[in-house]
Amino acid sequence: MAFDLNGESIHIVHQKPGYSNADALVHFHVAKLIYLGEVFPGDGYPSIDPAQGGSLEGLVKALDSWTDSAFQVVPARGKVTNGAALKAFHDMIVMVRDRVQRMISSGSSQAEVVAGHPTSDFDAQWGSAGWGQKNL
Repeated sequence: MAFDLNGESIHIVHQKPGYSNADALVHFHVAKLIYLGEVFPGDGYPSIDPAQGGSLEGLVKALDSWTDSAFQVVPARGKVTNGAALKAFHDMIVMVRDRVQRMISSGSSQAEVVAGHPTSDFDAQWGSAGWGQKNL
């Protein structure tokens, strides 16, 4: 859907599943402002709903195009930030994904992955020590 309002061109675009199959982004072109909904929660690690078609790869792809520092980003919750902060969030997700994948590839069980705390260096900003036990 696209429309103009008070000199602003606004697009609402349904995305391929990231958080879920209901992902949409809202892009205010003139203001260079983007809203990604739960793809960028702003207040913690993302929650992915596989029962609704969500996937980690879909979430990463949804973030890819909006990491330019010129964009203002409205998170689902929390303070408005910018594309540079969104890039840091994207890079954190990719780094944790790669860590977990390496652990799985080396034969680690789910319990061993959780015990390895692959998010530990990001927990102060994005989560808590108990997060991984609920979501892995």
